[in-house]
Amino acid sequence: MSTTLPSLDPATGLAFATTAIASPDDIRRLMAAAREAHTAWALTSVVERRAVLRRFQHLLFSERQAMAELISRETGKPLAEALLTDIAVTLDLARYYTAEGPAFLRPERIRLGNIAFLGRRAYLHWEPLGVIGVIAPWNYPLLLPFGDVLPALLAGNAVLLKPSEFAARVALAGVDLLHRAGVPAALCQVVAGDGATGAALIEACPDKIFFTGSVRTGTRVAQQAAARLIPVNLELGGSDPFIVLADADLERAASGATWARFSNSGQTCVAAKRVIVEHGVHDQFIDLLVEKAGRLQLGPGLVPGSEVGPVIRASQVVELERQLADAVARGAKVRCGGRRRPELGETFFEPTVVTDVPPDSALWREEVFGPILPVMPARDAEDALRLANDSAFALSGSIWTGDRARGVTLARRLAGGVIQVNDATSHVGAVEIPHGGDKASGLGRTHGALGLREMVRSKVVVSDWLDRVRKPWWFGYATDSLPARDAFLQLTFGPTWWSRLRAMPRALRLLFNRRAV
Repeated sequence: MSTTLPSLDPATGLAFATTAIASPDDIRRLMAAAREAHTAWALTSVVERRAVLRRFQHLLFSERQAMAELISRETGKPLAEALLTDIAVTLDLARYYTAEGPAFLRPERIRLGNIAFLGRRAYLHWEPLGVIGVIAPWNYPLLLPFGDVLPALLAGNAVLLKPSEFAARVALAGVDLLHRAGVPAALCQVVAGDGATGAALIEACPDKIFFTGSVRTGTRVAQQAAARLIPVNLELGGSDPFIVLADADLERAASGATWARFSNSGQTCVAAKRVIVEHGVHDQFIDLLVEKAGRLQLGPGLVPGSEVGPVIRASQVVELERQLADAVARGAKVRCGGRRRPELGETFFEPTVVTDVPPDSALWREEVFGPILPVMPARDAEDALRLANDSAFALSGSIWTGDRARGVTLARRLAGGVIQVNDATSHVGAVEIPHGGDKASGLGRTHGALGLREMVRSKVVVSDWLDRVRKPWWFGYATDSLPARDAFLQLTFGPTWWSRLRAMPRALRLLFNRRAV
């Protein structure tokens, strides 16, 4: 049994580094150390924790070029995408949470409206959960794990991060920056390995699990966590609809679809994976889309000018070919691309546009994690919404139209956590926007205030400033006291101000009656 993970360059298939695999004993030891470190970290002020994360932001910015090269080497994505998606959005997450996070964690006064609770002061407090387990994917190896790690640390938690076995070196580099910024070593650690390592992390009973990945694996994570009553946050698959209405700017929509599908070689959870075009402009839109997709430069991510890199592993090419072959066998037509490119390497697959896609084909029903874009016509906007919502997934989506007000109205009817009008996919880069989906796309949210609140538990503290006053619900249920007790209901819920005023003397007599059991 291997004790190390090789880090492979997807463009070449060659290993450039190895990482030690964490054993179950290692994970239990690190969990115990994290719990001890959390005790001290939770007692620090949010201002102190914020200062540490700001130092991390500065370090990441200063080393952004080296980090981008590591991301590109380990995932295959072009350097431009490593900088503008993984690194830029991670920097913005650090900026956002250090600027706004303390206000989200501030105690909140709860106003009590019932006269029976006169004199009570109630405050809602947010407390860290303890140790957070993060099981992260490879497609955005810095952004996705650190979208959980940063708010978890700011909220006062410890973190054990299990990165994908395909992207362990990026996770290690990012956590090293945290340690250099002042995060105690035991408070945030990487546990590298494969699926068995993730199972061992859950077995060690963290206080919450954050998982990003496939529906199949996420279901297993949820089942294993449920057996231990561990709460989960799941960001699972997506098959996002991209609706183009007849009044849309077709040139711009085609450019948007090209980027929203083929960036990161189509390996994005919120990628545009099902294009639905109103019938009257379908053929014109297809011509534009095919022309733009055909101009994309396929090549290794570290080669200047490459726009679409390799997919993560050769096995993923095989899966893409299966899904495409199923659609073609059912009558679909490949309008451009559709082939692997062995002269570049066994992980390169051309940007592909497919039309006449049967609605029951794998290409339409399943999540397609690679550079294939199926397109289907719709009679009108209503038919487009029907086709879009007929999916097991509901992560995000977009509507393209020249009538923005109409687009917003239609967006309210499209299933998904975030729906954009005349843009697609980019909302993940707006860190203030909560990210997550419904149906098979998962549970919970990341980013924004809601993402930070996923990292804490609520506690209410109530103090009684009239603690010498008798409580109207205490024992002493003498028959003659019933009218006085009823007066409290009249005082609070009486239909007129006059009926409430008349009830006040009887209510106050009970309140100041010290004879109680």
